[in-house]
Amino acid sequence: MGKIRINNMKFYTKNGVLPEERILGQQLEVDVELRLSLDQAGKTDDVNDTVSYAEVNDQIAERLSTHSYNLIEAVASAILDDIEAEHGKKLASALVRVRKYSVPMPGVFDNIEIEMERDFI
Repeated sequence: MGKIRINNMKFYTKNGVLPEERILGQQLEVDVELRLSLDQAGKTDDVNDTVSYAEVNDQIAERLSTHSYNLIEAVASAILDDIEAEHGKKLASALVRVRKYSVPMPGVFDNIEIEMERDFI
């Protein structure tokens, strides 16, 4: 079993519960980890024997530029839905982390992060 990771993808979005979050917008960061067999791709050197991380990046960019959500949990779930629909047959599982930095709540912290994982087998 192998892993493909795409780390710290950055997207400017209009997500959030509060109206000002949807008006002003904010940056989200997304990490994706795809678990699959990489043996065949390693032998054939053929992108058709793996999952194209460029396609996954494009899918996520498309999703976040065309949809708004109240919760980053919903963002992660939608990303997993898209990954499953397009690449689920090749994957054992996928993990998505979404980080939000501009959180309108008191306290000192770097970010809020959620993590969701889904098995496909």
